[in-house]
Amino acid sequence: MPQRILGIDIGSYSVKVAELSRSFKSFEFTAFYERRVGENELLSREESQAIALQGLIDDHNLQWDAVCVGFPGQLVSSRLLTFPFSSRKKIDQTIEFEIENYVPFHLEEIVLDYAVLSSSKDFSRVVALYTPKGEVAKKLSMFQGISIDPRHMCVEGVELTNLVNLGMVPPEGSFAIIDIGHEKTTVAIFQGKHLGYVRAISIAGKAVTEAIAKRLGVPADEAEKLKIEMGQLGSGDQIVVDDLSRDVMAAVKQTVDELLLHIRQTIFAYNDMENVPVEGVYLCGGSSRIPGLDSYISDFLKQNVAFLNVTEFHFSRLERAEAHRHVIPQALALALKEVAGPALPDVNFRRGEFAFRGDVEQLGGGLRRAGIALAVIVFLALLNFTVKYYTLKNRVEMIRDNAAQLVLQALPGTAKKAVATTSGALSVIKGKKAETADRIAKLKAAMGLSPLNILKEISELMPPKNEVAIDVEDISIAPDRVTLSGRTGSFETVDKIKMAMEKAENFKNVTTGNVRKGTKGEIKFDLSMEIKEPGDTAGKEQ
Repeated sequence: MPQRILGIDIGSYSVKVAELSRSFKSFEFTAFYERRVGENELLSREESQAIALQGLIDDHNLQWDAVCVGFPGQLVSSRLLTFPFSSRKKIDQTIEFEIENYVPFHLEEIVLDYAVLSSSKDFSRVVALYTPKGEVAKKLSMFQGISIDPRHMCVEGVELTNLVNLGMVPPEGSFAIIDIGHEKTTVAIFQGKHLGYVRAISIAGKAVTEAIAKRLGVPADEAEKLKIEMGQLGSGDQIVVDDLSRDVMAAVKQTVDELLLHIRQTIFAYNDMENVPVEGVYLCGGSSRIPGLDSYISDFLKQNVAFLNVTEFHFSRLERAEAHRHVIPQALALALKEVAGPALPDVNFRRGEFAFRGDVEQLGGGLRRAGIALAVIVFLALLNFTVKYYTLKNRVEMIRDNAAQLVLQALPGTAKKAVATTSGALSVIKGKKAETADRIAKLKAAMGLSPLNILKEISELMPPKNEVAIDVEDISIAPDRVTLSGRTGSFETVDKIKMAMEKAENFKNVTTGNVRKGTKGEIKFDLSMEIKEPGDTAGKEQ
């Protein structure tokens, strides 16, 4: 059964949920949901966000096996650190001492984690990320209030690495992903597939709304409506039909210019640090919908700018997602945390006293179930063994009785006690066999060798026809001697025949005589050998 994974992006403007379906070999982006966070003076922000998320879950009947949530980037501080080594173990041991010089809190009051940006044999550049424990506790309390226990609480921006590695086909050079949200803008700079820098800027869509409200002297909700209806960025020669539109555009431009100064400063800082220029920008986030923003940023930063469209990723199965296209990336990046490999940055604020314990509880329940299953298996195995043991025992006893009966039938007069066991029956048979073999040997010794046995032995010892060519002209067999006359092709062949006969068990004193060359070039010879008497070992010694 596929595993369902939720990536939850809790924004100040809306709540976003991306759903992945993961099987054994692959995963798919199957659904995306968004709900506006309602504003209520009687409720805290976390309570309003929890209500929106609970309503979204109830409306769509969401089920999950794992959840990954994002921690707001504006609540996280970061610091770049450099270490003269690359060992993760050493970094774990020393990072708290390094960060202590920059943190205005006691280390016991913060949650700290880090991501390695680059490393070599004797060098590491690390971004350390930390936030007060109270903020983590507040967010976890909100999720647990609606029965969600997230496995990961990740820092927004860092997890965009998952998009780059699992979905995008990134450029070979450096590029930036700029997520312009409601209260913050997240800038993540990459070198190919590797994260190089990350920063959160507290200027985004809400700042644009506040600028419009301040310029026009209208309430925030009306300013938000004006931003959506009239907010845009255009070139200097663009015609503005009325003063209201001109004032809205001026407020938008003022805020965006301030934001772009921070973005350009971030890019310059990365250039100075890595000596690598940023060559392009991808835009996403709800406030990136402002008309003309992409071309305005391109002119301001002198960069190629495009929108990040995750609906085009190879694993996306979304339909009619155009309306949400700008706000999907962060939630999807969080969901991809569960399928990302161990080589990618792993920043998780669920550590220490906030550590995720669901795996331990599941493991405990799994171990109990495994223990019960193991006990059942052992019981069934013992039962099976017992049944087979007594079945085989009965068969062995039956075979033993049959063997005893066969021995008694074959050897009448044998005592029943002697064949009461299989080993006893086998011992009786072996004794009878040895006795019979001895009698046969004595009988053979008394009878001596027959001419047929002599001929058979000579035939078996004679070298193969493909090695020697021989014609036997005469063979004489006497009680104590065999004489053979023949012809062959060479003197060496005569020697081979002589050596072959010397190996006979029943011959000794093998000699050749009258070896001569015939009229047609053949070699004629005589072969003589004595027949051994029983018990004679002279041939073997020779």
